[in-house]
Amino acid sequence: MTAVVDRVDIAVIGAGAPGLTMAYSLRALGLQPLRDFVVLDERPAPGANWHRAWDFLTVDRGRRAGELVELPGQAELGLGIDRIAPDALARDVVPEMWRKYEYAYGLQVAHGIRALRVEPVRRRDDLRITTTRPDGGTAQFAARLLVSAVSTWSHPFVPWYPGADRFAGVQDHVYRRDSFAAFAGMRVLVVGGGRSAVAVLLELERLGARTAWSTLREPDFLDRPTFGLVRRRSALTLAEIGLERRSRVARMAARGRWLPSDVSVRGIPQTLEVFEGRRRGTLASRGPLERLEPDAAVFADGSRAPIDAVLWATGGRESTRYLAPLGLRDAGGTPKVRSGWSRRDERVGFLGYGPGMDATEALEGAVDLAEDAIDRLVG
Repeated sequence: MTAVVDRVDIAVIGAGAPGLTMAYSLRALGLQPLRDFVVLDERPAPGANWHRAWDFLTVDRGRRAGELVELPGQAELGLGIDRIAPDALARDVVPEMWRKYEYAYGLQVAHGIRALRVEPVRRRDDLRITTTRPDGGTAQFAARLLVSAVSTWSHPFVPWYPGADRFAGVQDHVYRRDSFAAFAGMRVLVVGGGRSAVAVLLELERLGARTAWSTLREPDFLDRPTFGLVRRRSALTLAEIGLERRSRVARMAARGRWLPSDVSVRGIPQTLEVFEGRRRGTLASRGPLERLEPDAAVFADGSRAPIDAVLWATGGRESTRYLAPLGLRDAGGTPKVRSGWSRRDERVGFLGYGPGMDATEALEGAVDLAEDAIDRLVG
């Protein structure tokens, strides 16, 4: 971003679906890109992390999983998802759709630019944002408000277990791979209890791998509630269960508490594919992993499984290190976030922050945050 802007009202960091929705909303509300707001994206081209989507993730699977949704105004451009072949690979079509979307609405996303740090400006209400430049140097500009819309997919988390440094086989995180064909016929341990783990286990089974699954607790499959002849007040629909869990997470985020895992809030949908995988035993957890040996995994119950590879499906972490100079965290905690805004610094907003939020909710949050941002600027 070589001197693209010196000062803007709003800086949006991240050009995934929430970031693009925020930009679209700001434009629709009368703000001009590069004059009033700017969107920075560390990826060199449109499409965010969809470039690296798995080679078995089709458009149909992405829609059914709730991860692939239409951006506001996308259908009006003739780019509706229903126009795409269901068996098309998401990584082949989403980046091109988003490139056309950015161009059609003139969002002027600054691709290939990474935010390095954000600092307060003395005796001014501005935030100073330091970024990379295409030539390898750095640049700075000021913003009145900043919205973090970065994804956890870019920052995979790998926990430490005893013996991990002595394991002789392959270790990798599922976020770092776009294909699992190399594991065909191997004995593979998948660690993690979320939706990514389930998808990878089913794909490994299709490839002929022999799998074992380790989770910290029993997998949270969303079986539909069973209603008897007498309706009980305690019976909730899946939507009500999800709302109840997300409300609890929102209270935790406002207090800066460490947040639970995504799967503990969203759960694992009981699709026919998942049901059949459970019936075959592919989706049966061996329980918590205790340690790794050079050629095996040992579980908490004392059982042992010979393995050739470990795939960590343990999620990612919020990429907010560039916000460290603002001191938004309590010691040993997380940023205190209420209604999408930091409680420590009201100039900083968060999109898609916290577990349990599906793609549709993230986009709705982006529209709301855009309106809030303008209210803060004029209020």
